Amino acid sequence: MKIEDEMATAARVAQETGRILLKHFADTALTIRAKGERDVVTAADMESEALLLQRLGQEFPADGVIGEEGTDTSANRKRVWYVDPLDGTLNFSRGVPVWSVSLGLFEGDEALVGVVHDPIRGETFCAGRGMGAFLNGSPIRASRLTELSRAFVHVTVDFNDSSQLAGLDDIQRLAPAVLRTRNLGSAALGLAYVAAGRMDVMLHRQANPWDYGAGVLLVREAGGSVSGMDGAPWVPADASVAAAATEALRASLLDTIRSSADSQLQ
Repeated sequence: MKIEDEMATAARVAQETGRILLKHFADTALTIRAKGERDVVTAADMESEALLLQRLGQEFPADGVIGEEGTDTSANRKRVWYVDPLDGTLNFSRGVPVWSVSLGLFEGDEALVGVVHDPIRGETFCAGRGMGAFLNGSPIRASRLTELSRAFVHVTVDFNDSSQLAGLDDIQRLAPAVLRTRNLGSAALGLAYVAAGRMDVMLHRQANPWDYGAGVLLVREAGGSVSGMDGAPWVPADASVAAAATEALRASLLDTIRSSADSQLQ
C-alpha cells in the first residue's frame, strides 16, 4: 500500500473512532476511573482503543500497535502505529470540546503517516512522509514566523509529577518573551494547530510517543521544525517535544528557556 493510501485509510479509521467518542461525549453516566495520581481514564478510552486495534489489525495486519491504554503488539514488527484513541480525556470527561484521536505510523524512528482527528469540529489533519500536510484534504502550512516575541505558544502543564512542574518554569521564562501562552489539554491538537498555522509553538516536557507521533510528522510536513528539549531531532523515545513553525523560531525558543534557566542559577 502506498503512503497516500495508508494516510487515507488511517484517516478513515480515526474518523470511525471519533464517531464512537461523540456518542459518549459529555455523557453524565460515563464511567470514569483514576489512572495514576492525577489522571483519568473513561469507558470511551477503552472502547475506542479496542476499535482502533481491531481496525488497524484489519487494514495493516503486518504492523504492530502501541496504545495509551495498554495495547502493545509491537514485538518483532517492522512498523508500529502509536495511537491515542482519546487525547484530552479530562476535557472529554468534563464536557470540554477540546480532544482528539491520534494515529502515527513509524518504521524505527522514521515517521511515515500521521493523523489527528478532531470529531467536534469535523477536522482531520493528515500527513504522509514527503507528501506534505493536509486539513480535510486541503494543504496546510505552518506560519513562517521567526520572531519569538510574536509567537502564540502552546505549553502543556499537567501537574502529574515533578518533571511536569518544569512546565511552570517554562511558562514563567517564556511569558515575557512571547505573544501569549495556552494549554489546550490535547498535545496532538496543539501540534496539529502548529502545522496549520493557528499556533506557532508547541512545548511539552513529559509525554509518550502516542501523544506526539502523529503531530510531529504534521509539523515537519507543514514546513515546521521539531526536536526534543535538548535540541536533537525528535524520535519516539523522547519524552519531550519542542515544535515550532520555523527552525529559527524553535532555536530562539530553546535559547530563551536555557538562558533564563542559566540566569536563575547565577
